[in-house]
Amino acid sequence: QNFPIAPETLVELAKAALIKDSGVLDPSLWADDFEFCAPYVGPLSKEAFLEAADGFGIYEAFPDFDNRYFGFTVDPIEPGRVWFMTRLCATNDGVGLFGRKEPTNKSVVLPPQMYSFLFDEKGLIRELTVGYPVDRRQGSTGGLGGMFGVFYGIGQALPFPEGKPYQLSRRF
Repeated sequence: QNFPIAPETLVELAKAALIKDSGVLDPSLWADDFEFCAPYVGPLSKEAFLEAADGFGIYEAFPDFDNRYFGFTVDPIEPGRVWFMTRLCATNDGVGLFGRKEPTNKSVVLPPQMYSFLFDEKGLIRELTVGYPVDRRQGSTGGLGGMFGVFYGIGQALPFPEGKPYQLSRRF
């Protein structure tokens, strides 16, 4: 790869960043040019991502939020990229979302999703990608990943086509 950080060290950096909620709890893990990107959101700058992440209150709404990360591997083509998967499960038994006072008490299981960190040569996270479903047939979200899947899974789907399960178009 011609990258100054060994693959084993990149995987360890990725796991350490996940303990800090991908850097949300410690933005010093991010490079100055950090970007967040999901299937329909982003790229977002460091400041925009922190503002968005703070607005969800996800851990208050889902006290048992568990990403269940696995399958860490260093990309053999793109230097500094670590790919990994998640099989998120959570129950909305904390506070409600979207201004609702009461939680739904519904559990949600997302399909397996691919995530990644792209590290710079100093070991800082330059890019975080999340929420790319691998098998939309699994889970309880109609195949949606990321926060779109979480909202849909508890019965609070977002009010636009990307916030609903995939459907073939008539033309297709």
